Amino acid sequence: MVDFARLMRRAYSLERDFAINLAESSKEKPRLLIIGRNHSRKIVNVDEIVAVGEELGFEVVVNNTSSHDTVGEFARTVNSFDVMMGVHGAGLTNEVFLPTNAVLIQIVPFGNLEEMSENDFGNGARNMMLKYLQYSISEEESTLIDLYPRDHAVFRDPESIHRQGWAEMGKIYLDQQNVKLNITRFKPVLARALELLR
Repeated sequence: MVDFARLMRRAYSLERDFAINLAESSKEKPRLLIIGRNHSRKIVNVDEIVAVGEELGFEVVVNNTSSHDTVGEFARTVNSFDVMMGVHGAGLTNEVFLPTNAVLIQIVPFGNLEEMSENDFGNGARNMMLKYLQYSISEEESTLIDLYPRDHAVFRDPESIHRQGWAEMGKIYLDQQNVKLNITRFKPVLARALELLR
C-alpha cells in the first residue's frame, strides 16, 4: 500500500510526499480537509466543526469530490492537506492521495458499523503509513432520532437490523442517516490529530 500510494502521487504529479511535522514547522498551520457529502451521512453542523478546528489552529476547508472536474484536480486538493476527515463512505477512498504521515479521521455512523468502517478505510490508511482515528457517533449524534422512536430496534438492537440483510441495513444506517457531531465529544479527536502531526 505504501508503494501504491507513492505510485498514485507520481501518476497525478502530486507535490507533497509528507505531511507537515509540527515539531519542525511552527510557522505553518496544519490543514484540515472535511469531505462533504451531498445526500446521506452529511455532517449537519459542519460550521461548528470548522469553528472548533480553527480554534485549535487548523486551516479548515470543506470540500467534496463533486466540486472538482477531474480526479487529478481533487487528488491535488487532497494532497495539500495534513488531515482529512469525513463520514464513512466512498469519499474517504481519497485517502490514497494524502501525503505520508497525514491523519485520516473516519466518522462512523450509528448502527454497529465499526468493523466494516475499520476494514474499509482504517486498515488501508495504516498500511499507507497514515495515522488513523475512528470516531463512532452516539444515538444523540444521529438524525435517526428524528425518524424512529428511541425504543425501536434501530437503536436498541442494531444487529437485528443487520440480520435483515444488506439492503435493509444500508437503507437505515447508510441512506437515512445524517450526523450532528457533539462538539464536546469530538473536539479531543481533532486535538489528537494535531498531536499525531508532531
